[in-house]
Order: sequence, then structure tokens, then C-alpha cells
Amino acid sequence: LKTALESLPERQRAAIQLSHYEEKSNPETAEILEISVEAVESLLSRGRRALRTALEDKRALLMEE
Repeated sequence: LKTALESLPERQRAAIQLSHYEEKSNPETAEILEISVEAVESLLSRGRRALRTALEDKRALLMEE
């Protein structure tokens, strides 16, 4: 997961870290990143999609073991 997170573009990674690991709300994340709430939602959506794609191969490997 750490490697997948590090592979994300900086703003997507920051949005995910603030939202999921620091448990910030979307408005709080928007304020910290100095962007709109809609932009935060977009970053989170794209970041989650990229993580899901990056981790699909790993999931398949784990299921085999």
C-alpha cells in the first residue's frame, strides 16, 4: 500500500493522506490544500481508482497464497 500511495501524483496522495490517515473532512482537506471541496472529491476519486488498479495485481497474489 505504501508503494502504491507513493506512486500517486502529489495532490492525490495528499488528499488521501489527509482524508483517510489524518481523518480530515473534505472541507478541512480543501482548506489545507487551498482548493475547492469539489476538487478534493475529484482527487480522492482519482486517487482511490489508481490505488485500486495498482493493488489489483497484489490482491490476486495474496488470494493465491
